[in-house]
Amino acid sequence: MASNIKERIYKFDNIKLLTIVLVVVGHVIEGYVDKSDMFKSLFIFIYSFHMPLFIYLSGLFQKRFSDENKLKINKIAFYVTLGFLLKTINALAKMADGKKFSIDFFGGASIDWYLFVMSMFMVTAYLTRKIHPAVMLSVSAVLGCVSGYFDFIDDTLYLSRFFVFLPIYLLGYYMTPQLLIKIEKNYVVKAVSGTFMLLYFVLCFRNLDLIYKLRRLFTGKNPFSSVPIDGCGFEHRLMCYGISIMLCMAVFCFIPNIKVPILSNMGANTLAVYFWHRPLLYLLSATPFFEIIINLGDPLYKIILLSFGVILALVLSFNVFMKPLNTLGKLINKLSPLWCYVLIFAPFFVGLLTIINELPSYFSYLLSKIKN
Repeated sequence: MASNIKERIYKFDNIKLLTIVLVVVGHVIEGYVDKSDMFKSLFIFIYSFHMPLFIYLSGLFQKRFSDENKLKINKIAFYVTLGFLLKTINALAKMADGKKFSIDFFGGASIDWYLFVMSMFMVTAYLTRKIHPAVMLSVSAVLGCVSGYFDFIDDTLYLSRFFVFLPIYLLGYYMTPQLLIKIEKNYVVKAVSGTFMLLYFVLCFRNLDLIYKLRRLFTGKNPFSSVPIDGCGFEHRLMCYGISIMLCMAVFCFIPNIKVPILSNMGANTLAVYFWHRPLLYLLSATPFFEIIINLGDPLYKIILLSFGVILALVLSFNVFMKPLNTLGKLINKLSPLWCYVLIFAPFFVGLLTIINELPSYFSYLLSKIKN
């Protein structure tokens, strides 16, 4: 029994490390997809499953809520506080490139969305803890598909990402690591998912124009009307769900159950990598760093950018970068529920004060969208 548990931990640590490396590599090459079809193909391949896999793992290791295991408001306060800290650090980092300091308190397209949406997922899972998993999975899948028809469901309060990725989170939440390991050991599952990943990878390079149109669907933040596909609708969302799930299953099947010296331990620090890498990329963008690399010419600049993304993720996986986040978490865990609620809602109240003059026009815009 003990050896099986140890094996399971190593496998999932390896998967988490791979996932966060793909997240960082995707963000490194994102600004250069228009310069290279190779980068564009690799980018859409990564974006087809890296965040669904990250979210699925978050649900998989979320302890099931019950009347005994209640929602911990301290954890919600931690994620929300971390989200606003990341917004602030990103805004400060952008100032190095001459941009004005600005924080969107009620949404935004930056990577902080994951921290807020995770809080929303946990609250949803707790509030629906007595509803049958089959019902919740069905309803969440329908909401994920239907939400794309409403233009006003966008990055405001991260509602679009919440609805789109909720089924992925719940898939992990209702499953156990032991059951997943049992499924991925099936040779048919290995053969089908592995073949699908290989064919899809080739398709991303051979039929790039076709696959790249799905980019706005994979991000989860865009309504169907902004996707460059004629008649884009729920069937395209379902197709993207299927692609993501098949690719995630292939990753589960082929990542080994072995302890890789140093690397496996880094898989426990993915939150630190997620938190710190974006501000560092903003700071580097304000320097000649990336320009120097691009000027090295093709293919050298591609090799260096890809290598840099991997190295950056690995470096940020060291414990020293996780310590500030752990310290913050310990401090928040000591707070009373009242102070946790203050931490959660105070930033939104401040944000409301900053846009209070714009609220009438915003509600008029929202009403017009709903009517249309």
